[in-house]
Amino acid sequence: MSQVLTVPRPESLVVALDEVPLPLTAEALFGRRCAFELELGVGKGRFAIAWAQAHPEIGLLGVERARKYLELAALRAARAGVGNLRLVHTTAEDLMFRCLREGSLAAVHVYFPDPWPKKRHHKRRFFRPENVSRLAEVMEEGALLRVKTDHPEYAQVIREVVGADSRFVPVSAAEAFAQVPPTHFEIKYQGQGRPVHLMAWQRVSQF
Repeated sequence: MSQVLTVPRPESLVVALDEVPLPLTAEALFGRRCAFELELGVGKGRFAIAWAQAHPEIGLLGVERARKYLELAALRAARAGVGNLRLVHTTAEDLMFRCLREGSLAAVHVYFPDPWPKKRHHKRRFFRPENVSRLAEVMEEGALLRVKTDHPEYAQVIREVVGADSRFVPVSAAEAFAQVPPTHFEIKYQGQGRPVHLMAWQRVSQF
């Protein structure tokens, strides 16, 4: 007897924030209690799909501000039959400050955030003290923050800003990324011989 597989529809993977109760929870999004993880800037979905497939026990929420990329990621995820991934069209800041419960995230992935290299645009960078502080609030104790960037100056800024928050302690990037699949940009940059900076922190209690 053949088995019928249920393939999710792309639109079923996209969460409309004005149609769901806030704050978002794993139970509401995935219909079960599970480790709730977040990717900020899901792009075309390469990492999110691979990570969700490799870890069916988790629920992964991906945020993307570019609707065309969000829709492409949803289409790819649906075709791959990924049921433990949800996507939301908004900014990282809106999601963190308005839509998440404190202490709810088991892991946060931030891969190749826009470095905004011009000095007058630095205020647009994601890694600012207020955003890092909010990250610490929405992450549970023991949660991992994983970050990748190809921009050396921004990498140093990220280390300084995250390192200034006592709720984050650095951990071995080699260990934190040992089983983490590459992103689209990572494959592209490695092919160009461009170094990629890997950084990881663990959320700890504040003393």
